Amino acid sequence: MKQNLLDKIAANKKSHFWLFFIVLVLLTLIMMYFYQPLCPGQDFFFHYRRLQALMDGLKTSPFLIYIDYNAIDGYGYLTKAFYPDFVLIPFAFIGNITSLEFAWQSMLFVMTVLCGVFTYKTVSIIYKNTFAASIAALLYTFALYRLLDMYHRAALAEALSFTFIPLVFLGLYYILNADYRKWYVLTIGFSLMIFTHLISSVLMLVTIVIFLLIYYKSLIREPKRFLYLLIAGIATLIVTAYYIYPMLEQMSADTFYYQSRSLMAKTEDSALPFHWIIWGMFSGILIPEQAFLPGVGLLLTCGIALRLFVYGKSQQLRSIDICVVVGLCYIVAASPLFPWSIFPFSLLNFIQMAWRLFEFSSFFFAIAAGYYLSQLLKTNKRVVFGGILVVFATILVLANDAEMYKKYRCERPITQTASFDNDYHLGGLEYIPSVVPSIEYIHQRGDSIARKYSSTAISGYTQSKGVTAFDIIAQNDETLELPLIFYKGYVARLNGEDIQPSTSGNGLVQLSVRDTGHIEVYYGGTVMQKISYFVSLFSIIALCFYIAVSYRKNKRYSDQ
Repeated sequence: MKQNLLDKIAANKKSHFWLFFIVLVLLTLIMMYFYQPLCPGQDFFFHYRRLQALMDGLKTSPFLIYIDYNAIDGYGYLTKAFYPDFVLIPFAFIGNITSLEFAWQSMLFVMTVLCGVFTYKTVSIIYKNTFAASIAALLYTFALYRLLDMYHRAALAEALSFTFIPLVFLGLYYILNADYRKWYVLTIGFSLMIFTHLISSVLMLVTIVIFLLIYYKSLIREPKRFLYLLIAGIATLIVTAYYIYPMLEQMSADTFYYQSRSLMAKTEDSALPFHWIIWGMFSGILIPEQAFLPGVGLLLTCGIALRLFVYGKSQQLRSIDICVVVGLCYIVAASPLFPWSIFPFSLLNFIQMAWRLFEFSSFFFAIAAGYYLSQLLKTNKRVVFGGILVVFATILVLANDAEMYKKYRCERPITQTASFDNDYHLGGLEYIPSVVPSIEYIHQRGDSIARKYSSTAISGYTQSKGVTAFDIIAQNDETLELPLIFYKGYVARLNGEDIQPSTSGNGLVQLSVRDTGHIEVYYGGTVMQKISYFVSLFSIIALCFYIAVSYRKNKRYSDQ
């Protein structure tokens, strides 16, 4: 009877996804439970503040042109120009209805489930094996390095980028080996990567180049595939206009602390000692004394070790082995052996930590583990037993890692107030213009408005909902320096008429005033920001329309 039930389930391919989905959701809920209460990881406050600033921006700007006005004692900070907010938008809406913490937790839950679903779909389409897809998706979604990013580091942008790596590889597969007319999958995946985390996107691009070099023959055999690869790249640059071009505009308009000051560690300095690399490959079951230990973890290491027991030759097995080799090379790249200081690797110094590559190693190892296990377990009973074993091993990793999280990360409440003493929860303050003397200068300067003439009277000073307002009585042509850090896009009005703001010698907003009256200053954005917004909006709509039309054509063709 039991055997018959297993046979029926095995024969019903549609049920495989829903069984996997139920397990995925349950494991996600278990993860959320284990990692309670929410504690601040290394970058937690920076990203928590990003989400809060977006929530505030949604209330004031329909085009999402905003600045974090409350940052740095009200001087403002334009994180948005350098960290994209696109993926956070739906959760900011949730936050405005509920609370900031609920929005954050909702985001972790939803993106974890999506990560599993996208991985499952990618592996099942490429390898036509639902069991391999299920195991790969679970191992990748709850990979130790992803948990490290989500909770211990609270590196939100990098943690969310895990979700879209499978889509990028599915799109690359379509272009290189399958229906290249589905080039748009690569555009969607890579666009979402860019909209989430720029550094991960650059590393994704490097990884794509590596696989293009490995599978170049398909492009030579069918040049059309290269054409669709080019189309996918161009479409990505158009779709992501909302983020890319405003960022480039700010970078060309000014220089910032991250360019002029030694705030960032060089990639070569982030090399992990060999004993920590080995420990990282076997971590996840025990709680180490080391609070921070990047690694792929024991489950994935054991998963790729299953290769020793898999025999035979096939194109699929070869592709899996290639993934494992690339993943191992990425782990070696985090060691002192790798020449990060030598060209062309020195061009990637801005990624700061070489072990960011573990994100991709985790993906490759998870796929390999799922595939190898599927080749070893041939009967339905063994498949069920293997699946249950992976689920319980995953729960064990979650429980142990959550204990370490509570032990090392729950020293501060998430309600801690941003202040000068903790760098206003803005990390290294990398995006302050270089001309600003220091945050000490800003802190000591206070909220005063500097003026050239002592006879100039200023009254009624307020800062509310992103608008700085005051009244001025000037007897001479006056130059004012406001307590606002200058970024391109500020707008100023005197008695309702535009006046041109500029940057002062201290990097603050400066106004030249000739009349008496009421002044209002706010961040209204640039022409480029507004155009880019609509370019992305219409290109996304056009892409959706193209996909719908293509789907109908393909369905009509398959029906005939």
